[in-house]
Amino acid sequence: MSAISASRQAGANTGGAGGSRADFLRDATLPDDQRTLQRWFDTTAFATPAIYTYGNLGRNTLYGPGRWNLDSSLFKDFHATERVTVQFRAEAFNLFNHPQFGQPNSTVGTGTVGTITSTVGNPRQLQLALKVQFYRWTDQEVCPTA
Repeated sequence: MSAISASRQAGANTGGAGGSRADFLRDATLPDDQRTLQRWFDTTAFATPAIYTYGNLGRNTLYGPGRWNLDSSLFKDFHATERVTVQFRAEAFNLFNHPQFGQPNSTVGTGTVGTITSTVGNPRQLQLALKVQFYRWTDQEVCPTA
């Protein structure tokens, strides 16, 4: 979530501390089939407030695209000897390589308002490893004879 702000910083004498919020004119939510990275919400639903006034839009009113991710791992143990075990590990992060898009640009009065120009998170990452474990006989255990 983020707030939609106005591009004119000095209008309400905020001194750049957070900026001025935009004026809310109507619902800006687009139907799912009309949302794209170039137009995430209806940008005509907001306006720059009059000079020396604050915008009437609430805080954190903008919702960006949802995120989903699938991480997975597989482990397999192989017993090489009685005292040595080898473990193979395969781990995948963002297994399906689904893009994770950032928040839409939210400054009314700029050319990029309503567009999504960033990604968050990482692309798919694969990790393979071998882990070798050595077991030591303790004094309480009886060592098997060969």
